[in-house]
Amino acid sequence: MAITQILCMVLKRIAPMLNASLNWASATGILLALWSIPSAALGVFQIFFILQRRADTSLQVILNTIFLLFQSLGRLIVMPLCGGILFFQGWRLDPLLQFGVSLLVFLVIIESFSGILVDYQKWRARAGGVAANTAVKH
Repeated sequence: MAITQILCMVLKRIAPMLNASLNWASATGILLALWSIPSAALGVFQIFFILQRRADTSLQVILNTIFLLFQSLGRLIVMPLCGGILFFQGWRLDPLLQFGVSLLVFLVIIESFSGILVDYQKWRARAGGVAANTAVKH
């Protein structure tokens, strides 16, 4: 059997089990899953910058790196998982709970946006400092 035939058979079995409709919870789930992509990527860059910037291996730097690693894994795994659950199973929620979950997701996005903005400004300041140091050396 070809792989495409096997995939078609599996999709025929799974497709009736998926039930998604467009409501507040589904739209919020899509938004949360899409927001997790840049959020996780910036978390990985943040870990990279911390490890490259610090030459010392003090306890504070190690604990900060471990915290950022767990935070980035949460952004990479948990946020898309929650978005998928909201998209596929959000129709089961009553309207008041859909509103509450949507409000909670919007607040998470706003809170993480401020952190992403601060990280971006710090990165731009570091990039500008590197360019200024190389210009002075010539």
